[in-house]
Amino acid sequence: MCKFVKPTAFLCATLAIPAYACPDGATPLVSCPLQDGTKYLQTCLLGDHATYAFGATGQLPDLHLARPVADVEMTPWPGIGRYIWEDFTFTNGATSYHVSYGFDRMAEGEAQMSGGVVVEQGDNVLAELHCDLGHVTTSGYPLSLYEAKEAAGQVYSLETQTWSE
Repeated sequence: MCKFVKPTAFLCATLAIPAYACPDGATPLVSCPLQDGTKYLQTCLLGDHATYAFGATGQLPDLHLARPVADVEMTPWPGIGRYIWEDFTFTNGATSYHVSYGFDRMAEGEAQMSGGVVVEQGDNVLAELHCDLGHVTTSGYPLSLYEAKEAAGQVYSLETQTWSE
């Protein structure tokens, strides 16, 4: 039984899905297996909400968060440098979950996507987990989260590297 506060239907739908697969109609942001496939990270976008799930592979998530896209911090790639990357952050009380992905756009052959999550409380890093190489799934560059934040009325400033309404 799924007992959650608003948006209940969204949370229930995303908890019922297999490891690192977004629910029908949702777009993966950054999802991957971690620690040689024993854990998984899944972030998805469904309408105006983004979700974060983490847990043991084949199990319901140990942690599942759903936030309006306006409440998810995001740093888009600034457009310079050889590495294309983006990151975004979910907060849960005093704990932050910084999810990122990136790739070397000048790599020879097919670029290898990397990603992961850093968990922090204040200035203390509690965990830093990297996606298993070659198994990162994204919605592509730029992440669809950027457009969802714009649709929510937010505007990103490259000069100040902040979002405003």
